[in-house]
Amino acid sequence: MSFQHYSLIQAPMAGGISGARFVAEASRAGALGSVGAGYLSGAAILESARGVRDAGGDAFAINLFIPPSQTPDAEQVVKAKAALRSCYAAAGVAMPEQFAPLPSFDEQFEAVLEARPAVFSYTFGRLPRDRMDACRARGIALVGTATSVAEAQALAEDGVDAVVLQGEEAGGHRGSVDPLAPGMALDALLAACRQAVSLPLIAAGGLMDGADMARVMRAGAAAAQLGTAFLRCHEADTAEAEAGPGATGVTRAVSGRWARGLANAWMDERAPQDIAPYPEQHRLTSPLRKGAGADWKSLWAGTGAHRSREMPVAELVRTLEEEWKEQ
Repeated sequence: MSFQHYSLIQAPMAGGISGARFVAEASRAGALGSVGAGYLSGAAILESARGVRDAGGDAFAINLFIPPSQTPDAEQVVKAKAALRSCYAAAGVAMPEQFAPLPSFDEQFEAVLEARPAVFSYTFGRLPRDRMDACRARGIALVGTATSVAEAQALAEDGVDAVVLQGEEAGGHRGSVDPLAPGMALDALLAACRQAVSLPLIAAGGLMDGADMARVMRAGAAAAQLGTAFLRCHEADTAEAEAGPGATGVTRAVSGRWARGLANAWMDERAPQDIAPYPEQHRLTSPLRKGAGADWKSLWAGTGAHRSREMPVAELVRTLEEEWKEQ
């Protein structure tokens, strides 16, 4: 598919925020809707894809997390579990003895192939050649995520159709290959990558309105990807939380990877100091985040959270497109 067809991409948001109706409404309104499937089972991915299509969504993306290549150190996991006991106690949530496993990437990827979305997007790494070929054979376009020039160049060498450039302003997990890599401001990242990569570049991070979209497209982006802008949409499954200017912070205590969200216990002195590598830390904290109040939830949001607007998804898409065209 040609990414010149889209000026706006609704960012994939894992954890159930953007359900099938949400994605379908974004796609029907003219954006490329995205299913955040990083934590979904294969069966759930297929159900989501069916749900999007049943709700009238035609072209859409499915997004997965590339798994780490190394097995987490067992001693680190033991220490991280011990460090979380006080967090569970403070939140009034019982800490389980056993933690549910995450779906395997193999299972998830096979479901993506069966679902045949218009786009398969991925983050945290690169997709092996055989899996790229499998997507190509089914007419699925490929989009990787980069947080540095080197990552964008590597994805271009792999032969992806487009690259999402994720600035450090973005909400949720930093999409770098190295889970501890520093972030880079979007405008600087876009300027650097325009000189190094000839593929379509999709700008993401801190973009909240049509003026923001116009700014990055004047700077060379083929499209803008917005996630935080959609968090207050009527169809979004998000927790109620106040967000003023400067309300976000970054933490890796939730999952073992740096991630940006509304500041709460995960970003202050209550957060654990011993942290397991991703995705083990995610597994260890999942029951706490699901059972606790807002102070211990992962309220992922970008730096522009205070500028989000409350309206239906389709109305926001139309509003963003109109604002962009007026610039």
